[in-house]
Amino acid sequence: MINIKKQVDVGHYRSEGFSSLRIDSFAQQIKEISFSECKSILEVGVGGGLISHFLKLFEELQYTGIDIDSDLQPDVIGSVTKMPFLNKQFELTLCCQVLEHLPFYEFEKALKELNRVTSKTVILSLPDQRKRMGLSICVPKLQWKKFELNYRILGSKYKDKWHQWEIGYKNVPFSLIKYKILESGLKIKNCYRLEKHSWHCFFVLIPK
Repeated sequence: MINIKKQVDVGHYRSEGFSSLRIDSFAQQIKEISFSECKSILEVGVGGGLISHFLKLFEELQYTGIDIDSDLQPDVIGSVTKMPFLNKQFELTLCCQVLEHLPFYEFEKALKELNRVTSKTVILSLPDQRKRMGLSICVPKLQWKKFELNYRILGSKYKDKWHQWEIGYKNVPFSLIKYKILESGLKIKNCYRLEKHSWHCFFVLIPK
């Protein structure tokens, strides 16, 4: 029995689905899936269905979507904190802009489930409200190199009313997010924020 109530109405995905932020994030998710070369894919939190519709165009991919909201018509109805899948059932699990809708005390539990059902790669994105400054330089043979500093702003507010927490807000510093990821058994292969929309922080994780 799923004891988590949905927070976002179906109409939210229709009104926000074509925003530049969403499109930028979707494109990055698809890039990471392509880079991984994984064929068996689980999407946790199907949203408006853009990712699922795209991935299902490719016959070589085996796609499964899970969500707590039956109105979104996922393949499986269930919670990320207790998924009805076998250990290491999927090569890649995609979980983008989902876990911030859970209470933070459920964060590590959800991460452990992502670790449990995935054999090769977990692609995770979380809302990040930290400010940043950086520098990009072009180095011969190495091409573009980027240096970035992220910092918190005291007194900042949630960027989305549906979120229960965000990176950089009050008691959720980035260092705590990193600690929880490592404690769950996942290894951080890469971490970065989108260039144009730094609000989305991506993690490429390796399960153990």
